Order: sequence, then structure tokens, then C-alpha cells
Amino acid sequence: MNLGQSMLVIAAMALLGFLALSANSSVMDSTQTSDNSEFGVTAVSLATSIIQEAMSKMFDEVTVDSGAVTDPSQLTPSPFWMHRDPGEHYRGGVNDFDDISDFDSMLFVYTSPLDPAPEPGADTTIIVPGIRDRYFVRTRVQYVDPNNLDQVVAGPTWHKRIVVTVTSSSPRRDTIAIPAVMSYW
Repeated sequence: MNLGQSMLVIAAMALLGFLALSANSSVMDSTQTSDNSEFGVTAVSLATSIIQEAMSKMFDEVTVDSGAVTDPSQLTPSPFWMHRDPGEHYRGGVNDFDDISDFDSMLFVYTSPLDPAPEPGADTTIIVPGIRDRYFVRTRVQYVDPNNLDQVVAGPTWHKRIVVTVTSSSPRRDTIAIPAVMSYW
């Protein structure tokens, strides 16, 4: 082997090394993109599910009992309607949540059958086959200003906003927050 052939072999080895590192980097990038996409799709699905379930309930405890409210002052005042009513439980059969306010300040934990341990402080832990991470779904329900649905108000109005926030046990994931407004007419 002469000097020219040796130089070609060295250049080919350097090129092969560069291609191997580039391929490895591309695989790592696509794996991270795939994981982030999986988190995003799962988080949006979980948040949407909670929002749809909350929106299927009555607007307020007063509307559950009487059904007819003609003035917002008849609605349950803010300090009293937050959280679920005594004796009510999420998906509790006859004691199930009956109005959107019952979803306020809930922590749902979705986890894999491989990691079924309850989460301390969670209101409910739901085991989902095929899920690959632990998802923390938090809810907040508040009265909002009818002219600015982003503005939380202290007193009762005809509009309540639920914000569902989803995070995961992985520290490198963003938080997804989805709001929805329920109105009483």
C-alpha cells in the first residue's frame, strides 16, 4: 500500500466516522421528537376527556336542584362552590359529580399497569394500558368576566372557565393547558 492509498483509507475512515455520528444524532433527534409527539397527543387527549366530562354536568349546584335561575346572584358564591360537594366522588355512581364546579382543584393521575402505585395527594389514579409515562392532570374552575373570558372574577357570573393542565413525570416535557368556558343561559 502506497502513501496515496493510505491517505484514501484514512479519509474514508474519517468520513465513515462522521456519517456514523451524524446517523446517531439523527436517530436521537427523531426519538426525542417521537417522545414529545406522544406526550402531546396523550396530554391533549386526557385534557379534552376531562373537559368534555365536566361540560356534560350542570352549570351550578343551584341549577342541579332548581334548574331555573334568573339572576347570577342566585348562583353559588365563589368561596362556597369550589371543590366537590360533601359525599360526591369522581365517577361515584349515584354520588357522582353533578356540576362543573365539582371538578375544581382536582388532581387526576394517569399511569401504566406497570406502575400502578397511587400518587400521594391525587384525588384519583387511573390505570391506562399502553400509557408509557405518569401524567398529572390538574383542573381549575372559576367564574369569569363575560366581556373578558380570561379575567377571573370573585362573584358569580353566567360563565365558568375550566382550565385543565397536564404535565408528566418526565422533567423535560412542557406543560399543556387547555381552557374551556361553560355558560348558563
